[in-house]
Amino acid sequence: MFRKCMLMLCGLMGAGAAVARDIDQLQAEFSVQLNGDQTRGINTLVIDRNKDRYHVHFALEHWLLDVDQRASFSWEDCTARPDTFNYKAKAVGVRREERLVFDQQTDMVLYQDGKGDQLLSAEGGAFDPVSFFFEARCDLIAGQTTLTYPVVRDGEIKQTTFKVVGEEAIRTGVGTFDTLIVERDRGNSKRKTRFWVAPELDYLLVQISHEENRQLAVTATLSKLNYRLVDDGI
Repeated sequence: MFRKCMLMLCGLMGAGAAVARDIDQLQAEFSVQLNGDQTRGINTLVIDRNKDRYHVHFALEHWLLDVDQRASFSWEDCTARPDTFNYKAKAVGVRREERLVFDQQTDMVLYQDGKGDQLLSAEGGAFDPVSFFFEARCDLIAGQTTLTYPVVRDGEIKQTTFKVVGEEAIRTGVGTFDTLIVERDRGNSKRKTRFWVAPELDYLLVQISHEENRQLAVTATLSKLNYRLVDDGI
């Protein structure tokens, strides 16, 4: 559960659209609350751009969980074409690794985990758990309120839908911002995942929360941020 929240956090932190310039460089830190209590840990996100390519790196060092994930994809006209995605985690001594390799020529995806390799047909397109949020940011800027994307998760390509459900002012470590509230559509499930996106910060994510049940809730809030936009014409 915590892993999925962090995957989503990486994605919504950066992309671009016709009315907003792309992110060139970004470094961010997030504070994390577990069941309302502040936790210790270092949570960093780095986004680097090299012409039409993006590299995203998220690292979490926490006494409960260590996570390192990296995504690489090309980007043009609000369209992401994923290349690779790598995920490593250790929780209470248990390790887990996943890797995705996308072949845009054959519309195939190689999914690798501890159980072996799988080849998935991605005809019509598919995203890793980070790159599709870059397109989602474009769609939010364009005013869309319902967003659906095919995403590779746990060895399957699953349609993932989000909806804009309201607005709220959120206090962060770098100021208070008016935000859009975006919620994942989980049907009748009692699980709830929400994101708070700040138009004032070029539609960057400033907070994310996930409620698994009455006993388990996690919230990550932006505490530090340094980013640069792409200059026009570059």
